[in-house]
Amino acid sequence: MIKKIVSVIIMFFFFMLSMNQCTADKKILESQELNDNCTLDVNYIYNITKALSDVIFTEYDEENGELAKGRFFGTKGEWRAAEIIFNNMTEIGLYTTIEQIKNTPLHPKLTHLIQVLNYGLKVNNKTIKTSEFHIAPSNIGPRNNPNLLDYNFSYKGLKIIPMPKLLLPWALKYKLSNEKDDFVFITNEVQFLPNVQRSFAKTLWFKYLNPFRWIGVNHPFDQKKIQKALLYNFLPQWKGIIYYDLNNDTYNMGPIERSPFYITINGTLGKKILKNIDNTTIDFFINQTYNDSIISYNVIGQLNGTDPSKIVIVDCLYDSWWCQGTADAAIGMAMVLGVAKYFKDNNLTPKYNMKFIGFGGEEAGLRGAFYYEYAHRDEKIKYVIDLNQIGFRQKEPRLALEIIFNKLSFGTKIWKIAKQTDYVNKVGNTADIKPVWILMGAPSDDKVFALNRLITCKTVCFIKGYFWVLHHRDGQDHLKGDVLEYFDWDDVNATGDIVLNVTKYFTVKN
Repeated sequence: MIKKIVSVIIMFFFFMLSMNQCTADKKILESQELNDNCTLDVNYIYNITKALSDVIFTEYDEENGELAKGRFFGTKGEWRAAEIIFNNMTEIGLYTTIEQIKNTPLHPKLTHLIQVLNYGLKVNNKTIKTSEFHIAPSNIGPRNNPNLLDYNFSYKGLKIIPMPKLLLPWALKYKLSNEKDDFVFITNEVQFLPNVQRSFAKTLWFKYLNPFRWIGVNHPFDQKKIQKALLYNFLPQWKGIIYYDLNNDTYNMGPIERSPFYITINGTLGKKILKNIDNTTIDFFINQTYNDSIISYNVIGQLNGTDPSKIVIVDCLYDSWWCQGTADAAIGMAMVLGVAKYFKDNNLTPKYNMKFIGFGGEEAGLRGAFYYEYAHRDEKIKYVIDLNQIGFRQKEPRLALEIIFNKLSFGTKIWKIAKQTDYVNKVGNTADIKPVWILMGAPSDDKVFALNRLITCKTVCFIKGYFWVLHHRDGQDHLKGDVLEYFDWDDVNATGDIVLNVTKYFTVKN
């Protein structure tokens, strides 16, 4: 009986997902026409974006061996970004506060993180610059003391073996039974391939038919946990995996922590290793520490409305990986400030109190959003308008601006407004736009509110780039990857119009 109920639920999910876009087109509710000029100050948005992107260059002393960690959670780069946002919110005229992220009963480890103090990599005794690779810290200590996370791991002369397609531990144990030397696997990052590189069936599953993605929860089969629990114990000589990027000049920074080690390099170096793999060895070390007192902040600028009993949040993450983090998500954060500036410049008084928020620690697991939602349980949050990676360009594969909403009636109103903005023509027919209904919110800070305030809170997330090939990437002294070069003025203008029109509709016009 239980299996039948589960089957019916899953079939319902599939049916509703297939109806997603046509429902959003057919059930459009009438809304007031938005004929007034709603253009944001794109020059202002660019300047804020540049200031946040430049943090990786201004806050770290790489010449003396300091790791440049961008605006990553709990780093001085993130603190500097919080200062930039705070100062600009204050200059706009918002009532600005800054809240330190703390642990909560529901999330007791929001301030806990394994931090990288230093690391190094050599290929055939040639030192690779620290701005040309990334090593994720290990969430398991040395084999003789797995709970010791304050540790300096160091390996020399490791062999490199192509990663087998079959990762079953007993099969690997048999295949590598004669392998006595310590080694690492090497493979390309197939899981990050764009849509055009996948088979149609896989694309259909991953993008549309996967019910786990649709309802906003993790897939039950976590590959990382399987590898850690099985391969780690079956192959003690296995020390990690080298992932080389599909782009020649960038590398992907991957997960926060991993065991065995997750080493990412650019495509050029990866292909060079493969050409002479039998005569290539690597050395690497990583000095890491477990910190349970990470300091990070949410930055909040408030604009009072006529009804202070309800709150509307317009937000974006402001942290990033160890890169410029321009599209993910300096542009989005700058646009939040741009919307606030528009309201102040035009003397708009919203119906409700509005909070323009820069959330810290999104890349580390939505930590700022989790803290805020718990610490402000007394607030009646009516809408959350969340921005993520937006405003950038990519020629191939063609991307789409996804408008992800948790309530169908809410989403249909938003889609009506979005269609009036004529996004596709405004960006020169270089990208698409589509509505997406996900009950539990997008893979962004809005998810926290969609999950914990399922009945009372309506959320929407603007996010572009499901197959963005430079996602979380860095390279060539931080000049390649997710960088300011890809700031797209037309896209920022078009997306900004949609975001502003949506914000005005639900806070001023309606």
